[in-house]
Amino acid sequence: MGTKTLKLVGLSLAGVSAGAVAMFGAPAAPVPPAAAQAIPSTPGKDRCSALAGRQLGGASIDKADFLAAGAPTSLFGTKAATDICRLSARISPAAGSEIKIHVWLPANWNGKMLGFGGGGFNGSLSIDGLLLTRHINDGYASLSTDAGHDAADGAKWAHRQPEKIIDFAHRANHVGAIATKAIVSDYYNSPAKRSYFFGCSNGGRDALMLAQRYPEDYDGIVSVAPANSWTALMSSFARNGAVAQLSPGVDTLGPKLKLVHDAAIKKCDGLDGAKDGLIGNPAKCRFDPAILKCKAGAGSSCLSKPEVNAFRAIYAGTRTRDGTLIMPGFPPGSELEWSGWFTAPKGQAPGMAEEFFRYMVYDDPSWDRANFVLDRDYAAAKQRMAAITDATDADLGPFAKRGGKLLMSHGWDDPAIPAGSSINYFESARASLGSRADQLRLFMVPGMAHCGGGTGPSSIDMLGALDKWVEKGTAPERLIATKYEDDKLAFAGLATKPIQTRPACAWPKTPHYKGSGATTEAESFVCR
Repeated sequence: MGTKTLKLVGLSLAGVSAGAVAMFGAPAAPVPPAAAQAIPSTPGKDRCSALAGRQLGGASIDKADFLAAGAPTSLFGTKAATDICRLSARISPAAGSEIKIHVWLPANWNGKMLGFGGGGFNGSLSIDGLLLTRHINDGYASLSTDAGHDAADGAKWAHRQPEKIIDFAHRANHVGAIATKAIVSDYYNSPAKRSYFFGCSNGGRDALMLAQRYPEDYDGIVSVAPANSWTALMSSFARNGAVAQLSPGVDTLGPKLKLVHDAAIKKCDGLDGAKDGLIGNPAKCRFDPAILKCKAGAGSSCLSKPEVNAFRAIYAGTRTRDGTLIMPGFPPGSELEWSGWFTAPKGQAPGMAEEFFRYMVYDDPSWDRANFVLDRDYAAAKQRMAAITDATDADLGPFAKRGGKLLMSHGWDDPAIPAGSSINYFESARASLGSRADQLRLFMVPGMAHCGGGTGPSSIDMLGALDKWVEKGTAPERLIATKYEDDKLAFAGLATKPIQTRPACAWPKTPHYKGSGATTEAESFVCR
């Protein structure tokens, strides 16, 4: 991704290129405040500058930048709506570990703190000005980390670096939260009254990891499209790439994606009462791509037998030889999104799988995904990495007992992480919580792709909903998803026109058309 390009769909899992790392430059050497200089008692430019060189909450503050209202906060057009003190700091919790963080301290502080998760194999530090500006402008003191390593396109940083893998897996966000709470309390002369965390994809895994391992860190957590079953997901990435590109008789499924998508929509679009190109609940869609099977030979408007089998395999999910489910399949209606992830020759998913197995599982730079064997390599990944990277523990009791609220969402058309993965975790966690089950909510979003975008409305104020839930105590039942003329601009909090709204319902409820009113308006749908 070039530094001038706003490319957001799929960002949270795919990560960012190393070119974006230069946004803030290298941290300056620590400069301790002059011994005779008193630290100003009130937040502002002088108090911000005085933080450089100090140690708070286990973090060494290397640099303190004061951004006046109106100053750019990223290279993508985002600007500060208020004065901001931006700190660059380092934390070294173990030998072989160095975690970099940014802490953003707005002048219009609302008394709350927000941590933000990473994407792909990276943290969010290199592009936090883009991701966090709208929340900082709303008054949140905000945290981003580099997950313990500089941003990279792959996982080479993990080679012979077990401590860095631990940082990436869970430690960076935890120690970052501890440090940020200390910094916030010192800068504002008051501790944060609430602390929230938001993450999508690998950031969604970050979010669930915090709820499971570090229940004291945050009062409320948003987890969108979580890659929480990391070892299973990486194994499914390798398998789906092989099915789509290496199945006997299949060169590529790419040219057939729209054909199959249109057929799936024709079959199931009306299940929610509205013919609008969106399947309200794909779990109820009984679609078999065999209806498109060529009567003789092959053609552009039909599927060969190998193509039918490949589509069926992708819908069915990734399973071991004995039939054990590793990762759910992708639902009918999501086909248009598959290309960039696993049907195209350079799809992101197979490449990520190769990086994971090469540098994390086997720690062998010569390992090649052409040698991938599902049962063998998934078993190795589970044995060597699951206890570190997987956030699959359904026991959220300690988090819920202290009043924590967990808000999840997932797009039905997500081409990276199957929507069924979140449903499976949600249902197991709800069962484990028992009487506290209402402290967990899941919202499935029709037509939403990975972390946003897609054919349907996908922009939801998840943080606002979480804040209202924590403050008021009433769990959300219905959220409004909006589609904009440019969803990427909306993601960054930049101006763009809304063109469609639709409700997202607390699972297992789904949206259904009332029978009257515009299908582009959320008011025309009910949750049932």
